[in-house]
Amino acid sequence: MASDKFRIAIIGSGPIGKLLACSATPHPRIELVQYEADVLPLRPSFGYGVGPQTLHTTKVLNPTLGQQLEEKCFTARTWMRWWHGGDEDRLIADVEVPEGKLYGRLGREELMDLLDDSLPKTIMSKNNIQYGKRLADVRSTGPQQLELVFEDGTKDVANAVWAADGVNSLCRKLVQGDSYRPPSYTGMLAYRGKVSAKKVAELVGESFASESYCFIGVRGWHILIFPMENGTLVNIAAFCIEPEQKRFARDEKVTLEQLLSYFPGRNAKVDTLLKLVHSDTPGGCQRLNINHMEKLETFVNPQLCMTTFGDAANAMTPHMAGSMSCGFIGCTTFLHEEWNPLIKSGSLPADASNADIAEALVSASRTYEAKHRPLAQKLVDMSAQQGPLWSGGITDVATLRERPMFLWSSADDKH
Repeated sequence: MASDKFRIAIIGSGPIGKLLACSATPHPRIELVQYEADVLPLRPSFGYGVGPQTLHTTKVLNPTLGQQLEEKCFTARTWMRWWHGGDEDRLIADVEVPEGKLYGRLGREELMDLLDDSLPKTIMSKNNIQYGKRLADVRSTGPQQLELVFEDGTKDVANAVWAADGVNSLCRKLVQGDSYRPPSYTGMLAYRGKVSAKKVAELVGESFASESYCFIGVRGWHILIFPMENGTLVNIAAFCIEPEQKRFARDEKVTLEQLLSYFPGRNAKVDTLLKLVHSDTPGGCQRLNINHMEKLETFVNPQLCMTTFGDAANAMTPHMAGSMSCGFIGCTTFLHEEWNPLIKSGSLPADASNADIAEALVSASRTYEAKHRPLAQKLVDMSAQQGPLWSGGITDVATLRERPMFLWSSADDKH
């Protein structure tokens, strides 16, 4: 498709891809196009922890969206209640975020709907996102000219790429070249799903259906639960240690025996929650290997004018709820601090050439990487450390709270 505009292809239409699309300042010579590998805009059955750092950076980057996000979240000062998951079966501690901050919980579908509604029609419409377009290659065909090749055999053209294609990002491989290493297995599995809050209230207790809990204190596993979707559902994420990486067939169903075998020493509450997540999650509970990037490499390829964001740049474990928030912080660093000011100030004039736009884009991307990669690396490391702590039988409050405390303050320098 030929265009007289500078086309930025956003690869991926998850939270980070949509945040980029709805928060970039419009420019008369720039258009955004978005490609998604899934055939339909699927909304997987899980929720997000939305920490104070995420709420803050969203308000900085996109004030209207940020306010809507806070209003939509189930928010409180309480991060979670720690409950002993074994024979002790007792409250260990109520853990709050610092004074003046809030912690939120939100279903993925709720978040995606918010982002869809925030897409400005002057840039792009959610109806124009091209689904079923799994990227196979990006080739330079000339100065500021790229050819996008998709697995279905189709091709398109662009002048730059913003990559938000997740933990198994093809774009990361194209950006990093010889330094590329695939994500590594962390030695942990996760079983997750969402179940009726009413059933949790009846079988486990009302507070367990309406508040956030983490079951800890037994070696080998930990379980996080929290309400979402206006309190009608409870998100359950059950993590366990598995030193040997398992290869699962896409259509392989998890048996109850397989699930329960990873959670020895559990009390009746945990047993009930695990049976619920197995029997009541639509389509069955999901089983995932927990992977992450160990050493982060470059986020930018100047030759392809390609920049990675979110998990494509800094994939990490979910143990601190830092993955999405790190992506939001990165988008804020890039757009709010570097790219949008160029457009708003007129430094990139309305008649800017493709070469001028590409040069400005690469410069902004390099500064974003210089600012964001050190923080992202620290959060990747901390999150990887937190998982074994949760599943290590440890109940010391100060030890378990130390790393999330850093995460919550990681965006405080954003204006």
